[in-house]
Amino acid sequence: MASLFPLLPFRADETHWSWASRMAAFHIRGPIGIFLRDLGLDPFALSIGDPDEVVRLCEIAGQDPGPVLRNTVVQNTCRSWRLGEEALIDSLCSQQDLRFCPACLAEDDAAAMAAGHDISIHRRERLIWRLKPIRSCLKHRLPLIRRDRPDHMVGKGVFAGSVPKAAAMLQDLAGRAAPSPESPLQTYIANRLAGRHGPAWPDSLPLEQVIRITEFLGSALEFGPYVAFGDLSVRDQDTASACGWAYIVNGEAGIRRALQILQAGFDPKRSPCRIKKWGAFGPLLDELRHPLPSNSLRRIFGEHLASIAES
Repeated sequence: MASLFPLLPFRADETHWSWASRMAAFHIRGPIGIFLRDLGLDPFALSIGDPDEVVRLCEIAGQDPGPVLRNTVVQNTCRSWRLGEEALIDSLCSQQDLRFCPACLAEDDAAAMAAGHDISIHRRERLIWRLKPIRSCLKHRLPLIRRDRPDHMVGKGVFAGSVPKAAAMLQDLAGRAAPSPESPLQTYIANRLAGRHGPAWPDSLPLEQVIRITEFLGSALEFGPYVAFGDLSVRDQDTASACGWAYIVNGEAGIRRALQILQAGFDPKRSPCRIKKWGAFGPLLDELRHPLPSNSLRRIFGEHLASIAES
């Protein structure tokens, strides 16, 4: 039987840690570490998404664990995490990063005010904000703001000490922010995490691979094969992602077309890598040796590289 009353329901778009932090603010008006230890739970185990600890918290709170577990990012190793069936390495923000949309938090604060609650009870961290390719709010089209995440043992709520407390300040941040362009990759990621189907070829790959291929292809096509995606500005990253997605969405035919474009535009005299014509692909060649499974991509690259060697 649940030992916490009343239930503060889990919201379908938030992280498991966000919900636990909001419960701490709701039930004891204090830090999450104290709240969890009082319940006999391990704060560290919960912070890294230990499923057994998440289920125990749900049982204590009287919450169906299914929706919470679906939004729980579970640590496998120091560099790898799991979200449902998805393995995430490079596409997940570090644990120290806290990102938020000021307009979303202002709406949370308005709900808190209407209910007569402390804002920490309603401010929630959206799961989608945890992924690096999500650089803007899909609802408000505003760039996400980054802050250092507060120590999980200190403060009330996920956003304690890191985010302006006044709703007016959040609204001012939202009002001064330049709108972000629509990103088809962001929309795809959000839909996929929500369980909605997308184009067949991206859906056949692990999400991490979809993101990597889209970003690699787009940056190579837009800015050259030896420009690192991580070195681009936020705006250029959006441009590269949109470009890459335009080919990924068409499956094998789109990938082959992108490779042909890179090949046609390659000038070995201007390239730091003069290994025949293979230098046209730069870091994309590394995808052939990437540990995550991507058999169809490897086959497409292999067939294209074989045709180059024969020409």
